[in-house]
Amino acid sequence: MPDNNINNKFDDYFLHLQKITFVGRIYKKFFTSPILFLCARRFGRDIVEIGSGTGNGILGAFSKRVRGLEINPISVEYCKKTGLNVDLIQADKSYPIADATIDACVLDNVLEHIEDAKFTLDECYRIIKKNGGLIIAVPGLRGFESDADHKQFYGINELTHLDGRWQLLGIFSTPFIFKSESLSNSIKQYCLVASYRKL
Repeated sequence: MPDNNINNKFDDYFLHLQKITFVGRIYKKFFTSPILFLCARRFGRDIVEIGSGTGNGILGAFSKRVRGLEINPISVEYCKKTGLNVDLIQADKSYPIADATIDACVLDNVLEHIEDAKFTLDECYRIIKKNGGLIIAVPGLRGFESDADHKQFYGINELTHLDGRWQLLGIFSTPFIFKSESLSNSIKQYCLVASYRKL
C-alpha cells in the first residue's frame, strides 16, 4: 500500500509540473535559468541540477552543459525521452555520483519541498569538490504558500544560517536582484537565490 501512495504522489507531482504555463516556461528558460547557470558556472564546468523535475530549469536550458538528478521516476523517464541527461536518485535518497567530483549543484525551488534538508545538503557536500559551489533558489512567502507540497520556508535568516560547512557568498532575489519582504509577500515569482562555497 505505501508503494501505491508514493507512485500516486509521483504521478500527481509530474502532472503538476506539466501544468506550468508557456509564459512560465519562457521566464524560467530565458531569465532565471541563465542567472542560476552563471552563478554555478563560476565554480567550474561540471554542474548538476538536483531535483531537475521535467527539465524546465537549467537542465533543459543548458542541456549540453548540465546533468540532472531527480527522485521522481516518471520525471526521469520523461526527461530521458526528450534527450536530457538525468539520473534517478537512489531509493535510499543517495546520489549516484562519486565523492568530490562535481563543481557545483543547483537546487532551483527544491529545498522547500523537503521536510528535513540535512540529508540533501549532506549529499551535495559529498559530491561537490572542495571550494565547489551550491546554488539554492527558494520562493518568497507568496510563492511558498501557493504550492501545497511546500514543507519548509526559507527566508534570508534561514539561508544565512543554512549549514556551517558552506560559506555564504551572497543572497539576491529574482526577478528584481534586491531583496524585499514586500515583494516576497505579494509576487509569486519572487525568489531568493543564495550562493555558497564548500569549505
